[in-house]
Amino acid sequence: MTLSAELSSIVGGDRAETDPAAIGARLRDNSWLSPVLSGYIDAMAGASVGGSLGVEAIVGPANLEQLAACVAAAYRHDTPITMLGAGTSNFGQSIPMRGGIVIELSRLCEMGDPAVAASNGRITVGAGALLGRVDAVVRAHGAELPVMTTTYAASHAAGWVAGGHVGLGSSSWGTIWDGNIVGATVMTCEAVPRLLHLDEDSVEPVLHAYGTTGIITDVTFRLVPARTWVEMVVAFPRFDNAARFVVDLAEQAEGIRVAAAQEPMLTPAFTALADDAADDDALVMAIVADSETDFVTALAAARGGRVIPWQGLGASRRPTLAYMVYGHRMLWVKKLFASAAFLHCYLSESRPVDQLLAIKARFGEHCLVEMKYIRSRWLRERWGQSGDGVIFAPLVGMANGREDLDDLLAFCDGIGVAYQNPHTFFLDEQGLFADPGLLHRFKRQVDPHGLLNPGKLSDEPSSAVGVR
Repeated sequence: MTLSAELSSIVGGDRAETDPAAIGARLRDNSWLSPVLSGYIDAMAGASVGGSLGVEAIVGPANLEQLAACVAAAYRHDTPITMLGAGTSNFGQSIPMRGGIVIELSRLCEMGDPAVAASNGRITVGAGALLGRVDAVVRAHGAELPVMTTTYAASHAAGWVAGGHVGLGSSSWGTIWDGNIVGATVMTCEAVPRLLHLDEDSVEPVLHAYGTTGIITDVTFRLVPARTWVEMVVAFPRFDNAARFVVDLAEQAEGIRVAAAQEPMLTPAFTALADDAADDDALVMAIVADSETDFVTALAAARGGRVIPWQGLGASRRPTLAYMVYGHRMLWVKKLFASAAFLHCYLSESRPVDQLLAIKARFGEHCLVEMKYIRSRWLRERWGQSGDGVIFAPLVGMANGREDLDDLLAFCDGIGVAYQNPHTFFLDEQGLFADPGLLHRFKRQVDPHGLLNPGKLSDEPSSAVGVR
Protein backbone atom coordinates (compact mmCIF):
# COMPACT_ATOMS: atom_id res chain seq x y z
CA MET A 1 0.00 0.00 0.00
CA THR A 2 1.29 3.47 -0.85
CA LEU A 3 1.80 5.97 1.95
CA SER A 4 -1.00 8.19 0.63
CA ALA A 5 -3.41 5.28 0.60
CA GLU A 6 -2.36 4.27 4.10
CA LEU A 7 -2.87 7.80 5.40
CA SER A 8 -6.31 7.99 3.77
CA SER A 9 -7.31 4.77 5.52
CA ILE A 10 -6.20 6.23 8.85
CA VAL A 11 -7.87 9.66 8.76
CA GLY A 12 -10.57 9.12 6.13
CA GLY A 13 -10.49 10.18 2.50
CA ASP A 14 -12.02 13.58 3.21
CA ARG A 15 -9.14 14.39 5.58
CA ALA A 16 -6.34 13.42 3.22
CA GLU A 17 -5.62 15.87 0.38
CA THR A 18 -3.48 14.41 -2.39
CA ASP A 19 -4.15 16.72 -5.35
CA PRO A 20 -0.89 18.62 -6.05
CA ALA A 21 -2.60 21.89 -6.96
CA ALA A 22 -4.79 21.83 -3.84
CA ILE A 23 -1.73 21.02 -1.73
CA GLY A 24 0.25 23.88 -3.25
CA ALA A 25 -2.54 26.33 -2.50
CA ARG A 26 -2.41 25.47 1.21
CA LEU A 27 1.32 25.55 1.78
CA ARG A 28 2.20 29.21 1.38
CA ASP A 29 2.59 31.08 4.67
CA ASN A 30 3.45 34.76 5.22
CA SER A 31 7.12 34.27 4.32
CA TRP A 32 6.28 36.25 1.17
CA LEU A 33 7.01 39.21 3.47
CA SER A 34 10.69 38.36 2.94
CA PRO A 35 11.93 39.00 -0.60
CA VAL A 36 14.79 36.60 0.18
CA LEU A 37 12.70 33.63 1.35
CA SER A 38 9.93 34.17 -1.18
CA GLY A 39 12.39 33.95 -4.07
CA TYR A 40 13.55 30.52 -2.97
CA ILE A 41 10.01 29.31 -2.26
CA ASP A 42 8.80 30.49 -5.68
CA ALA A 43 11.67 28.59 -7.32
CA MET A 44 10.88 25.41 -5.38
CA ALA A 45 7.17 25.69 -6.11
CA GLY A 46 7.81 26.29 -9.80
CA ALA A 47 9.92 23.15 -9.98
CA SER A 48 7.26 20.97 -8.35
CA VAL A 49 4.00 19.52 -9.68
CA GLY A 50 1.15 21.93 -9.01
CA GLY A 51 3.37 24.03 -6.78
CA SER A 52 3.12 21.30 -4.16
CA LEU A 53 6.78 21.55 -3.06
CA GLY A 54 6.99 17.78 -3.45
CA VAL A 55 4.37 17.11 -0.77
CA GLU A 56 2.34 14.00 -1.53
CA ALA A 57 -0.43 14.47 1.05
CA ILE A 58 -1.85 16.81 3.68
CA VAL A 59 -3.68 14.95 6.43
CA GLY A 60 -5.79 16.10 9.38
CA PRO A 61 -5.99 13.49 12.16
CA ALA A 62 -8.92 13.75 14.55
CA ASN A 63 -7.15 12.50 17.68
CA LEU A 64 -3.84 11.35 19.11
CA GLU A 65 -4.38 7.77 17.97
CA GLN A 66 -4.76 8.83 14.34
CA LEU A 67 -1.81 11.20 14.68
CA ALA A 68 0.43 8.43 16.03
CA ALA A 69 -0.65 6.12 13.20
CA CYS A 70 0.19 8.79 10.60
CA VAL A 71 3.60 9.42 12.15
CA ALA A 72 4.37 5.71 12.34
CA ALA A 73 3.39 5.25 8.68
CA ALA A 74 5.64 8.11 7.57
CA TYR A 75 8.47 6.67 9.67
CA ARG A 76 8.12 3.27 7.98
CA HIS A 77 8.24 4.94 4.57
CA ASP A 78 11.18 7.15 5.63
CA THR A 79 9.11 10.20 4.62
CA PRO A 80 9.59 13.74 5.99
CA ILE A 81 6.82 15.29 8.07
CA THR A 82 6.01 19.00 8.30
CA MET A 83 3.44 20.31 10.75
CA LEU A 84 1.02 23.02 9.58
CA GLY A 85 -1.02 25.39 11.71
CA ALA A 86 -2.92 28.38 10.39
CA GLY A 87 -0.10 29.35 8.01
CA THR A 88 0.37 32.84 9.47
CA SER A 89 4.12 32.55 10.12
CA ASN A 90 6.59 34.99 8.56
CA PHE A 91 9.82 32.99 8.40
CA GLY A 92 8.99 29.92 6.30
CA GLN A 93 8.57 27.80 9.43
CA SER A 94 5.96 25.54 7.88
CA ILE A 95 7.35 25.45 4.33
CA PRO A 96 8.31 21.82 3.49
CA MET A 97 11.90 21.85 2.23
CA ARG A 98 12.09 18.17 1.29
CA GLY A 99 8.55 17.20 0.32
CA GLY A 100 7.00 14.33 2.24
CA ILE A 101 3.69 14.79 4.01
CA VAL A 102 2.09 17.63 5.94
CA ILE A 103 0.05 17.07 9.10
CA GLU A 104 -2.30 19.75 10.40
CA LEU A 105 -3.79 19.47 13.89
CA SER A 106 -6.73 21.89 13.83
CA ARG A 107 -9.06 19.17 15.16
CA LEU A 108 -6.97 18.75 18.32
CA CYS A 109 -8.53 21.81 19.94
CA GLU A 110 -9.78 20.68 23.34
CA MET A 111 -9.04 22.80 26.41
CA GLY A 112 -9.21 22.44 30.17
CA ASP A 113 -12.00 23.79 32.36
CA PRO A 114 -11.60 27.60 32.14
CA ALA A 115 -12.82 28.27 35.68
CA VAL A 116 -10.33 25.82 37.16
CA ALA A 117 -7.64 27.15 34.82
CA ALA A 118 -8.22 30.75 35.92
CA SER A 119 -8.02 29.69 39.54
CA ASN A 120 -4.78 27.74 38.97
CA GLY A 121 -3.15 30.37 36.75
CA ARG A 122 -2.57 27.99 33.83
CA ILE A 123 -4.55 26.29 31.08
CA THR A 124 -3.75 23.31 28.87
CA VAL A 125 -5.16 23.37 25.33
CA GLY A 126 -4.89 21.15 22.29
CA ALA A 127 -2.50 21.97 19.48
CA GLY A 128 -5.27 23.29 17.23
CA ALA A 129 -6.97 25.59 19.75
CA LEU A 130 -7.34 29.16 18.48
CA LEU A 131 -5.46 31.59 20.72
CA GLY A 132 -8.18 34.22 20.51
CA ARG A 133 -10.79 31.71 21.64
CA VAL A 134 -8.62 30.53 24.53
CA ASP A 135 -8.18 34.12 25.70
CA ALA A 136 -11.90 34.86 25.39
CA VAL A 137 -12.86 31.76 27.38
CA VAL A 138 -10.52 32.41 30.30
CA ARG A 139 -11.30 36.14 30.24
CA ALA A 140 -14.88 35.26 31.17
CA HIS A 141 -13.41 33.88 34.39
CA GLY A 142 -11.18 36.86 35.18
CA ALA A 143 -7.92 35.70 33.56
CA GLU A 144 -6.10 36.28 30.27
CA LEU A 145 -3.15 35.05 28.25
CA PRO A 146 -0.24 37.36 29.12
CA VAL A 147 1.25 37.25 25.61
CA MET A 148 -0.53 36.61 22.31
CA THR A 149 0.45 36.82 18.68
CA THR A 150 -1.22 39.62 16.71
CA THR A 151 -2.75 36.90 14.52
CA TYR A 152 -4.64 35.53 17.55
CA ALA A 153 -7.90 35.31 15.60
CA ALA A 154 -6.45 32.63 13.31
CA SER A 155 -3.36 31.22 15.02
CA HIS A 156 -3.32 27.81 16.65
CA ALA A 157 -1.71 27.25 20.04
CA ALA A 158 0.99 24.85 18.86
CA GLY A 159 1.65 26.82 15.68
CA TRP A 160 2.39 30.01 17.59
CA VAL A 161 4.55 28.31 20.22
CA ALA A 162 6.52 26.52 17.50
CA GLY A 163 6.82 29.50 15.17
CA GLY A 164 6.41 32.77 17.09
CA HIS A 165 7.86 34.20 20.27
CA VAL A 166 6.50 37.70 21.06
CA GLY A 167 3.34 39.71 20.56
CA LEU A 168 0.60 41.59 22.39
CA GLY A 169 1.55 41.75 26.05
CA SER A 170 5.30 41.43 25.49
CA SER A 171 5.78 45.00 26.71
CA SER A 172 4.70 43.73 30.13
CA TRP A 173 5.23 39.96 30.12
CA GLY A 174 8.04 39.22 27.68
CA THR A 175 8.44 36.27 25.34
CA ILE A 176 7.43 32.62 25.25
CA TRP A 177 10.71 31.93 27.08
CA ASP A 178 9.87 34.20 30.03
CA GLY A 179 7.70 31.70 31.90
CA ASN A 180 4.63 32.22 29.72
CA ILE A 181 4.68 28.65 28.38
CA VAL A 182 4.71 26.35 31.40
CA GLY A 183 4.38 23.00 29.69
CA ALA A 184 3.75 21.05 26.50
CA THR A 185 3.24 17.50 25.30
CA VAL A 186 5.17 16.38 22.24
CA MET A 187 4.97 13.24 20.15
CA THR A 188 8.20 11.65 18.98
CA CYS A 189 8.86 10.53 15.41
CA GLU A 190 9.73 6.86 15.85
CA ALA A 191 8.46 3.45 14.80
CA VAL A 192 6.20 3.55 17.85
CA PRO A 193 5.64 7.25 18.62
CA ARG A 194 5.82 8.26 22.28
CA LEU A 195 4.28 11.19 24.15
CA LEU A 196 6.69 13.26 26.24
CA HIS A 197 5.26 15.58 28.87
CA LEU A 198 7.46 18.65 29.33
CA ASP A 199 7.17 21.04 32.26
CA GLU A 200 8.32 24.62 32.62
CA ASP A 201 11.90 23.53 33.23
CA SER A 202 12.11 21.19 30.22
CA VAL A 203 9.92 22.82 27.56
CA GLU A 204 12.54 25.16 26.05
CA PRO A 205 13.74 22.82 23.23
CA VAL A 206 10.33 22.94 21.53
CA LEU A 207 9.78 26.70 21.79
CA HIS A 208 10.16 28.50 18.45
CA ALA A 209 11.67 25.30 17.04
CA TYR A 210 9.48 25.05 13.91
CA GLY A 211 8.26 21.56 14.85
CA THR A 212 11.73 20.12 14.25
CA THR A 213 12.07 18.89 17.84
CA GLY A 214 8.83 16.98 18.27
CA ILE A 215 5.17 17.27 17.33
CA ILE A 216 3.43 19.52 19.85
CA THR A 217 0.07 17.98 20.76
CA ASP A 218 -0.89 20.35 23.57
CA VAL A 219 0.41 23.50 25.25
CA THR A 220 0.07 24.76 28.82
CA PHE A 221 -0.08 28.54 29.03
CA ARG A 222 0.41 30.68 32.09
CA LEU A 223 -2.53 32.95 32.90
CA VAL A 224 -2.57 36.36 34.59
CA PRO A 225 -5.44 38.45 35.98
CA ALA A 226 -7.46 40.00 33.16
CA ARG A 227 -7.32 43.72 32.53
CA THR A 228 -9.55 46.06 30.55
CA TRP A 229 -7.48 47.29 27.61
CA VAL A 230 -7.89 50.64 25.90
CA GLU A 231 -6.49 51.42 22.46
CA MET A 232 -5.18 54.87 21.63
CA VAL A 233 -3.14 56.45 18.87
CA VAL A 234 -0.77 59.25 19.84
CA ALA A 235 0.29 61.61 17.04
CA PHE A 236 3.60 63.51 17.16
CA PRO A 237 5.00 66.08 14.73
CA ARG A 238 8.45 64.38 14.87
CA PHE A 239 9.48 60.73 14.98
CA ASP A 240 12.19 61.31 17.59
CA ASN A 241 9.53 62.63 19.99
CA ALA A 242 7.41 59.56 19.31
CA ALA A 243 10.37 57.25 19.93
CA ARG A 244 11.27 59.04 23.17
CA PHE A 245 7.65 58.75 24.30
CA VAL A 246 7.95 54.98 23.92
CA VAL A 247 11.09 55.10 26.07
CA ASP A 248 9.12 57.13 28.65
CA LEU A 249 6.46 54.42 28.76
CA ALA A 250 9.09 51.72 29.17
CA GLU A 251 10.68 53.54 32.10
CA GLN A 252 7.64 55.00 33.86
CA ALA A 253 4.41 53.19 32.98
CA GLU A 254 2.92 49.84 33.90
CA GLY A 255 0.04 48.02 32.27
CA ILE A 256 1.22 48.52 28.68
CA ARG A 257 0.24 45.76 26.27
CA VAL A 258 2.05 47.33 23.34
CA ALA A 259 3.44 50.74 22.42
CA ALA A 260 4.96 51.09 18.96
CA ALA A 261 6.14 54.34 17.36
CA GLN A 262 5.63 54.30 13.59
CA GLU A 263 7.65 56.10 10.96
CA PRO A 264 5.75 59.08 9.43
CA MET A 265 6.29 57.64 5.95
CA LEU A 266 3.89 54.86 6.93
CA THR A 267 1.09 57.13 8.19
CA PRO A 268 -0.68 57.46 4.78
CA ALA A 269 -1.11 53.67 4.74
CA PHE A 270 -3.33 53.84 7.84
CA THR A 271 -6.34 55.08 5.90
CA ALA A 272 -8.71 54.82 8.88
CA LEU A 273 -6.76 57.72 10.41
CA ALA A 274 -7.04 60.00 7.39
CA ASP A 275 -9.41 62.45 9.16
CA ASP A 276 -7.37 62.62 12.37
CA ALA A 277 -3.67 62.54 11.51
CA ALA A 278 -1.56 64.52 9.08
CA ASP A 279 0.41 62.52 6.53
CA ASP A 280 3.69 63.62 8.15
CA ASP A 281 2.68 62.73 11.73
CA ALA A 282 4.59 60.03 13.57
CA LEU A 283 2.09 57.72 15.24
CA VAL A 284 2.38 55.61 18.37
CA MET A 285 0.01 52.66 18.43
CA ALA A 286 -0.65 51.96 22.12
CA ILE A 287 -2.80 49.46 23.96
CA VAL A 288 -2.84 50.27 27.68
CA ALA A 289 -4.73 49.24 30.80
CA ASP A 290 -7.70 51.52 31.44
CA SER A 291 -6.19 52.49 34.80
CA GLU A 292 -3.15 53.92 32.96
CA THR A 293 -4.86 56.12 30.38
CA ASP A 294 -4.60 59.40 32.30
CA PHE A 295 -0.91 58.84 33.03
CA VAL A 296 -0.15 57.86 29.44
CA THR A 297 -2.06 60.89 28.15
CA ALA A 298 0.01 63.17 30.40
CA LEU A 299 3.27 61.60 29.24
CA ALA A 300 2.20 62.08 25.62
CA ALA A 301 1.39 65.75 26.18
CA ALA A 302 4.79 66.30 27.79
CA ARG A 303 6.42 65.09 24.57
CA GLY A 304 4.16 67.21 22.35
CA GLY A 305 1.78 64.42 21.37
CA ARG A 306 -1.98 64.42 21.04
CA VAL A 307 -4.21 61.41 21.73
CA ILE A 308 -6.55 60.10 19.06
CA PRO A 309 -9.09 57.79 20.79
CA TRP A 310 -9.39 54.39 19.16
CA GLN A 311 -10.96 51.43 20.97
CA GLY A 312 -12.34 52.79 24.23
CA LEU A 313 -12.09 56.40 25.45
CA GLY A 314 -15.40 57.10 23.75
CA ALA A 315 -14.40 55.76 20.32
CA SER A 316 -14.91 52.46 18.55
CA ARG A 317 -13.05 51.94 15.30
CA ARG A 318 -11.66 49.16 13.17
CA PRO A 319 -9.21 47.60 12.70
CA THR A 320 -7.77 46.94 16.11
CA LEU A 321 -4.32 48.42 16.68
CA ALA A 322 -3.13 44.85 17.23
CA TYR A 323 -3.17 44.61 13.43
CA MET A 324 -0.73 47.53 13.06
CA VAL A 325 2.19 46.36 15.21
CA TYR A 326 4.80 43.58 15.29
CA GLY A 327 4.72 41.35 12.20
CA HIS A 328 1.32 42.71 11.18
CA ARG A 329 2.95 46.09 10.59
CA MET A 330 4.75 44.73 7.54
CA LEU A 331 1.42 44.17 5.80
CA TRP A 332 0.94 47.95 5.91
CA VAL A 333 4.51 48.60 4.82
CA LYS A 334 4.01 46.30 1.84
CA LYS A 335 1.06 48.42 0.73
CA LEU A 336 3.52 51.23 0.07
CA PHE A 337 6.73 49.32 -0.67
CA ALA A 338 6.04 45.93 -2.21
CA SER A 339 9.68 44.80 -2.18
CA ALA A 340 10.43 45.87 1.40
CA ALA A 341 12.39 43.60 3.74
CA PHE A 342 12.55 43.84 7.52
CA LEU A 343 14.95 43.15 10.36
CA HIS A 344 14.32 42.62 14.09
CA CYS A 345 16.83 44.84 15.92
CA TYR A 346 17.80 45.10 19.59
CA LEU A 347 19.19 48.42 20.76
CA SER A 348 21.69 49.47 23.40
CA GLU A 349 20.24 49.87 26.87
CA SER A 350 21.88 53.27 27.35
CA ARG A 351 21.22 54.99 24.01
CA PRO A 352 18.35 53.30 22.18
CA VAL A 353 16.91 56.37 20.43
CA ASP A 354 20.35 57.58 19.34
CA GLN A 355 21.05 54.23 17.68
CA LEU A 356 17.65 54.19 16.02
CA LEU A 357 18.08 57.71 14.67
CA ALA A 358 21.56 56.78 13.44
CA ILE A 359 20.01 53.99 11.35
CA LYS A 360 17.44 56.44 10.05
CA ALA A 361 20.10 59.06 9.25
CA ARG A 362 22.18 56.51 7.35
CA PHE A 363 19.37 55.11 5.19
CA GLY A 364 16.88 58.00 5.07
CA GLU A 365 13.73 57.37 3.08
CA HIS A 366 14.86 53.85 2.26
CA CYS A 367 14.28 52.95 5.91
CA LEU A 368 10.98 52.67 7.81
CA VAL A 369 11.30 52.02 11.53
CA GLU A 370 8.97 50.96 14.31
CA MET A 371 10.16 51.59 17.89
CA LYS A 372 8.81 49.28 20.60
CA TYR A 373 10.05 47.51 23.71
CA ILE A 374 9.81 44.07 25.30
CA ARG A 375 10.07 43.42 29.03
CA SER A 376 12.09 40.23 28.81
CA ARG A 377 14.88 38.92 30.99
CA TRP A 378 15.44 36.15 28.42
CA LEU A 379 16.00 38.56 25.50
CA ARG A 380 18.12 40.88 27.63
CA GLU A 381 20.42 38.03 28.57
CA ARG A 382 20.57 36.85 24.96
CA TRP A 383 21.81 40.25 23.84
CA GLY A 384 24.16 40.89 26.74
CA GLN A 385 21.94 43.00 29.02
CA SER A 386 21.79 41.50 32.49
CA GLY A 387 18.91 41.47 34.97
CA ASP A 388 15.25 42.40 34.72
CA GLY A 389 14.00 45.28 32.61
CA VAL A 390 13.12 46.05 29.01
CA ILE A 391 14.93 45.67 25.75
CA PHE A 392 14.19 48.10 22.93
CA ALA A 393 13.31 46.05 19.86
CA PRO A 394 12.51 48.07 16.74
CA LEU A 395 11.40 46.50 13.50
CA VAL A 396 13.42 48.11 10.72
CA GLY A 397 12.00 47.89 7.22
CA MET A 398 14.10 48.52 4.12
CA ALA A 399 12.09 49.84 1.19
CA ASN A 400 14.41 48.37 -1.44
CA GLY A 401 14.33 44.95 0.14
CA ARG A 402 17.21 42.62 -0.53
CA GLU A 403 19.19 45.38 -2.23
CA ASP A 404 19.61 47.30 1.05
CA LEU A 405 19.51 44.42 3.52
CA ASP A 406 23.23 43.58 3.50
CA ASP A 407 24.09 47.26 4.00
CA LEU A 408 21.73 47.43 6.98
CA LEU A 409 23.26 44.32 8.57
CA ALA A 410 26.76 45.73 8.16
CA PHE A 411 25.75 49.12 9.56
CA CYS A 412 24.10 47.53 12.61
CA ASP A 413 27.27 45.54 13.23
CA GLY A 414 29.28 48.75 13.07
CA ILE A 415 27.23 50.68 15.65
CA GLY A 416 26.61 47.82 18.07
CA VAL A 417 22.97 47.04 17.21
CA ALA A 418 22.12 43.37 17.63
CA TYR A 419 19.57 41.74 15.35
CA GLN A 420 17.56 38.63 14.57
CA ASN A 421 17.70 37.91 10.86
CA PRO A 422 14.42 36.42 9.57
CA HIS A 423 15.72 35.98 6.02
CA THR A 424 16.93 32.41 6.48
CA PHE A 425 15.11 29.11 6.67
CA PHE A 426 17.58 27.90 9.30
CA LEU A 427 16.20 28.68 12.74
CA ASP A 428 19.60 28.25 14.37
CA GLU A 429 21.09 30.92 12.08
CA GLN A 430 18.58 33.66 12.88
CA GLY A 431 20.70 34.69 15.84
CA LEU A 432 17.91 34.28 18.38
CA PHE A 433 19.29 31.22 20.19
CA ALA A 434 22.35 31.57 22.41
CA ASP A 435 22.75 27.75 22.38
CA PRO A 436 21.39 26.21 19.16
CA GLY A 437 22.98 22.96 20.28
CA LEU A 438 20.08 22.50 22.69
CA LEU A 439 17.75 22.09 19.71
CA HIS A 440 20.08 19.66 17.95
CA ARG A 441 20.53 17.49 21.05
CA PHE A 442 16.81 17.27 21.81
CA LYS A 443 15.98 16.56 18.16
CA ARG A 444 18.28 13.53 18.14
CA GLN A 445 16.30 12.12 21.08
CA VAL A 446 12.82 12.56 19.61
CA ASP A 447 13.52 12.33 15.85
CA PRO A 448 16.37 9.85 15.32
CA HIS A 449 15.93 9.71 11.53
CA GLY A 450 15.63 13.49 11.10
CA LEU A 451 12.18 13.35 9.50
CA LEU A 452 10.56 16.29 11.30
CA ASN A 453 10.59 19.46 9.18
CA PRO A 454 14.03 18.70 7.70
CA GLY A 455 16.08 21.53 6.26
CA LYS A 456 15.34 23.98 9.08
CA LEU A 457 18.52 23.29 11.05
CA SER A 458 21.81 24.25 9.46
CA ASP A 459 23.49 20.85 9.76
CA GLU A 460 20.79 19.19 7.66
CA PRO A 461 20.73 18.97 3.84
CA SER A 462 17.99 20.94 2.16
CA SER A 463 17.10 22.47 -1.16
CA ALA A 464 17.63 25.93 0.35
CA VAL A 465 21.22 25.54 1.52
CA GLY A 466 22.91 28.89 1.04
CA VAL A 467 19.94 31.01 2.16
CA ARG A 468 21.30 33.33 4.84
